[in-house]
Amino acid sequence: MLSARQKDWALSLPAFTIVTILAVIPAMMLFVSAFSSPDIEGFTLANFEKLWNSKLAMQAFWRTIRVSISVTLITIILGYPLAIGFLRANARLQPVLLTLLVFPLMVSVVVRAYGWIVVLSPSGILNQFLMGIGIISEPLEILHTEWAVILGESQLLLPYMVLSLVASLQKADTNLEEASMSLGANPVTTFFRIVIPVSVPGLLTGTLLVFALALTAFATPLLLGGGRTPLLTTLIYTFAFTTFDWSAAAAVGLVLIVLALSFVALQRWVGKKVLKSYE
Repeated sequence: MLSARQKDWALSLPAFTIVTILAVIPAMMLFVSAFSSPDIEGFTLANFEKLWNSKLAMQAFWRTIRVSISVTLITIILGYPLAIGFLRANARLQPVLLTLLVFPLMVSVVVRAYGWIVVLSPSGILNQFLMGIGIISEPLEILHTEWAVILGESQLLLPYMVLSLVASLQKADTNLEEASMSLGANPVTTFFRIVIPVSVPGLLTGTLLVFALALTAFATPLLLGGGRTPLLTTLIYTFAFTTFDWSAAAAVGLVLIVLALSFVALQRWVGKKVLKSYE
């Protein structure tokens, strides 16, 4: 007869095996490859030195951070009005609004990226409209720029922020806003003194989701940014499948992992400080 602890181990063994094969072993291979080189025996930092001295790699590094921060800020700015509007909508209208909010998540990322190409290309809808009303005389170069990537990722990740804020705001006491207004506070003061503090958990969750997903996005930067505006994720693809430099690709991948883990640690630290200040 197996003991209770042995039964627990036996039941968890399949899941442990799958995680080991699909996650742990590839992560170890990535780590080993990042610190190895076909031209050098043993442990080496040559791959990271190459990235540090590469103008393209450094541009991709800082562009990735800029895009991730920009997308996060845009989703926060747009997320609050949408979340508040959703909660204040008629009960019969809320299911419709929720469907409209979630529906983009059901569409392939590639399809949405091609939709933005149709909008942002030199002969696209936006340029045709602006030229038609006389604002511009020649097409704007928006596609294959950093702004195109920011627009595409913001539209892609906005639902995550809105849903996170809705989850927090719907638990808040609506009488707090009414009390604030009755005491003479204007809507702006009420928003910053009441709405934001009660939505901090959702804001922290949404920020973590949006930043992490923007940091690791691949299809949208590849299609909307192209080769002229590489991010770390597309740089990995270039190293692995264009120049076939797998060690450099592994080094970029490790940098991306460190960035993601650093942001998670920062988010948790800031979250504890902020939540503690409201206690």
